[in-house]
Amino acid sequence: MENVDMNRILDKIKKCLALAASDNPGEAEAALRQAKKLMDKHGITEAQVKLAEVKSMESKAPPARDRAARLANMIALAFACRLILHHPSRGGAFEFIGKGHYPELAQYTYAVLWKRLEVESDAFHEQMLCSLLDPDWDASGATIAARLGRDIYDGEVQYTLRRAKALKKAAKEDARKATTSFCEGWLYRVNETVRNFAGHEPDQDIQEWIDVKFGKLKTHKHRQNRDLDADGVQAGIDAGSRVSLHHGVKGDPVAQHLLN
Repeated sequence: MENVDMNRILDKIKKCLALAASDNPGEAEAALRQAKKLMDKHGITEAQVKLAEVKSMESKAPPARDRAARLANMIALAFACRLILHHPSRGGAFEFIGKGHYPELAQYTYAVLWKRLEVESDAFHEQMLCSLLDPDWDASGATIAARLGRDIYDGEVQYTLRRAKALKKAAKEDARKATTSFCEGWLYRVNETVRNFAGHEPDQDIQEWIDVKFGKLKTHKHRQNRDLDADGVQAGIDAGSRVSLHHGVKGDPVAQHLLN
């Protein structure tokens, strides 16, 4: 049977089962009978009906995969979903698995928050580079030679060039380290916000759906960043504290998204 046909039949069965909860005994009995008739006719089990409520939404994983996976997992838990990280050989996508509108909300919130972290960390990195780099380090050999009144191949000129190159490399590494620390602080603070926002735990049906579709999965281990810059971490915490999640207007679940 085609997936489209199966989905259509499962939808009919779910509607009948929903009507079976009616306060009207006659309506409830007729709906339950119709649901059973459809299940028997198409060989559909109760387990299949139950697992049909589970949905999934995918997001493409960015180059900073480990950092993004941490954020995606936080968001998945906040929306009662499970997160599957696909291997790069299979496209490396993040898959949010849950019920109802929650996978869509998780995917949307992750996309917005990840974009925000990228923008804020890039701005912080540029700020660090501006404060650490000296424009004189980009001076050419000819400029330095003219400044010192020496030949361009003079030992002092060449030493000045080598020293400027080393200082520039060290400054860039310091900026990278500070930015990594910023991201760690940002994720730490946002994780607190997400935990406070989180609702109920993912249903067992979701894990059963994963077991059926994927079988045994490996656990992803996140890298530990131990050599962190305290000022960078604090800057990230401050930026992350401005992120907030809010429940949307009743009847409009997609309006549930971050503000600020």
